[in-house]
Amino acid sequence: MSTEFMIEDWEALTQQFTKTFAGLGTILHNTEMASFTSKAPDVETGIAIYADGQFSATMPLHGIDSKISKVIFNQSAITLQGDTIDYTYRIPPEILRHRGE
Repeated sequence: MSTEFMIEDWEALTQQFTKTFAGLGTILHNTEMASFTSKAPDVETGIAIYADGQFSATMPLHGIDSKISKVIFNQSAITLQGDTIDYTYRIPPEILRHRGE
C-alpha cells in the first residue's frame, strides 16, 4: 500500500518520512528539511527532501539532485515525482532488516 503527499503538505509528509525510516538509521527533520542517513556498518545511503521541493539522494556509486512536487511512500521505497523527474529511492534490504529491532 502506498501513501501520497504533495510537497506542500510538509507536516504530514515529514511524519510519514519519520515513520518509514524509524529504526533504520539517523532521521532529522524540521520545517525546512527531512533527511535519513544509514548507520554503519550498513550500506552507506541517504536521502534528504526539502520543503521547497528540492531533494538529494545518495546510494553506492550514484547520487541525484532535483526538484519534486509529490512524494509516494511504501514499505521499502519512496518515489519522488516532479515535472521532469520520477525517481524511486529503494531502501536496501540490509537496512530494512532493522525494522522492529
